[in-house]
Amino acid sequence: MRPGQKSPPTGQSQKNILLIRWKAIGDVVFTLPALRCIRSNFPDSRITYLTSPEFIPLVRSFAAVDEILTLDRARLKRFHKGGLKELLNLWHGLSRTRFDIVLDLQGYGETAWLSWLTRAPQRWGLVHRPSRARAYTRAVRRTEGVHPVDQYLRFLGECGLKTDRVENRFELPAEMQTAAERLFLEFGLKPDRPTVFFQPFTSSPRKDWPLEKWLELGRQLRSSDIQVLFGGGPADRARLQPATAEKFPVAAGTDLLTSCSLAARCAVVIGPDTGLIHLANAAGCHVVLMQHLNAKACPYGHPDRVLMPRQAGLPVADIEIQVVLAEILRILNPESQVHDYQS
Repeated sequence: MRPGQKSPPTGQSQKNILLIRWKAIGDVVFTLPALRCIRSNFPDSRITYLTSPEFIPLVRSFAAVDEILTLDRARLKRFHKGGLKELLNLWHGLSRTRFDIVLDLQGYGETAWLSWLTRAPQRWGLVHRPSRARAYTRAVRRTEGVHPVDQYLRFLGECGLKTDRVENRFELPAEMQTAAERLFLEFGLKPDRPTVFFQPFTSSPRKDWPLEKWLELGRQLRSSDIQVLFGGGPADRARLQPATAEKFPVAAGTDLLTSCSLAARCAVVIGPDTGLIHLANAAGCHVVLMQHLNAKACPYGHPDRVLMPRQAGLPVADIEIQVVLAEILRILNPESQVHDYQS
């Protein structure tokens, strides 16, 4: 349980609800509108979120969530002793709580089994394979080519919930905003000058834009008196040494929520398809997402905020520097800049 969580509900009109989404950051962020929808349909419900341990700080900041349960799937798959202990602890946690509704948005074999294990009278699953449907009282097949947010909302609609009010909104914790304000100044950045936040890397190299292009883009922005701040995870610190060598401020290794708070202090947040971009979008930042033509996860609610290669079939790496520069300048100076790229 987390501080400030609600007392367990009682009475027929109140529900104990379990939502399952293990990974990854972007997909966890995409559950925000679904959570708000669930809360709207069941305003007095108690919502428990089952996820991976590394997402506890993120999910703790979801306003609709009352309690968090975790399971390290990687350790479980390796039959690690600690993973089996976690599974037993989770099983005891699930058995202690009488869930009325379980919503499995992950659709793994393990999550289907866990859904069944709760013995909840209503078990709703978004499934990849028909064989897993037996674990649920209602199973909905995934639809290819649909944004995950719309996929989740369609799923809830097919399970009988009202989905007419869609809110993709994330409120940054005040303490993270304070930490970001301090870091912003420590990096030597001026609050009264325009700043662009670069999120250069993802967990999948095929999604990335080359670092050499990021550096050249940073040089051109800096020559126009526009500040640049590089973000990234702990593993990106070494990869961003060339940026540090060129005296660009680098926030790689800062925790996700502080990174997003830093991004929120910038006029533009740009990067390939990664969780920070989608979280920043939900936090109200002006994001620009770099992706290939057949990708479906655009910044939700802003399909126009996408940069793609000019030619179909080319990778993200082929997006031209001048195209990215023109879009950033257009955002910073909307009356004086136009863009002619495909988006």
